[in-house]
Amino acid sequence: MYIFAILLLSQNNMFEPSKVLQFAEYLYDQKYYSAALNEYRRYLFLTDTTYELVSEKIIDCLIRLEKFDEALKESARLKDEMKSDFTKGLIYFLAGKFDSSRTHLNRAGIPYKENARRLIGLSYAQEFKFQNAAEYIELPKDVPKYKKPVLGALFALCPGGGHFYCGRIGDGIFSFLVISTASLLSYYYYDREEDIKFGIALGATILFYAGNIYGGINAVRNYNYYQNERYLSAIEVKFTHESQ
Repeated sequence: MYIFAILLLSQNNMFEPSKVLQFAEYLYDQKYYSAALNEYRRYLFLTDTTYELVSEKIIDCLIRLEKFDEALKESARLKDEMKSDFTKGLIYFLAGKFDSSRTHLNRAGIPYKENARRLIGLSYAQEFKFQNAAEYIELPKDVPKYKKPVLGALFALCPGGGHFYCGRIGDGIFSFLVISTASLLSYYYYDREEDIKFGIALGATILFYAGNIYGGINAVRNYNYYQNERYLSAIEVKFTHESQ
């Protein structure tokens, strides 16, 4: 379809600026963003007048193509400083550079202020800073409930306890069985006075036990991360529904 459109429009003076713009709009509507970008730029090259709308379409194409550095350069050319700051904030947000995003979004005033505040709140949410996010956006009520790493370590003093604390029953049972087996083997070889095997079994027991404590702490971290991810997902769903 893309090639067909080129052949069709080439019959009608493709170097006329209005036709170039028409073709660019067609490509954009068909989601051929890379090709549309080239045509928008060709239009600006051919015409003496720079339309703000065309610059915005170029920026949008660059964002969709994830060419964020180029998009930032284009946004700096926008004549409206408020729009330029808001656009830069949006680009940094989509690029995952949230500190830079907030720097520009905080400068954005009317008519971009409300959307800027929403993006600032979402940027904090992306970093799991939900208390900061709550100052800018309304968050879902089912806030995350976290486990404490210190308690994970304390419970892990009993083999598998850290995993049980986080609800990971299978991992807890596995840790308990491994350490119990290693401990029994150590006692077995000690009772038989097989010093070399006892030393190996004891070393394995200590290693597994230390790993069990680390695993208990790590289980808490994973649990808390999952809670943050779940809550962030709820926030994104909420704002997706509100924007529709």
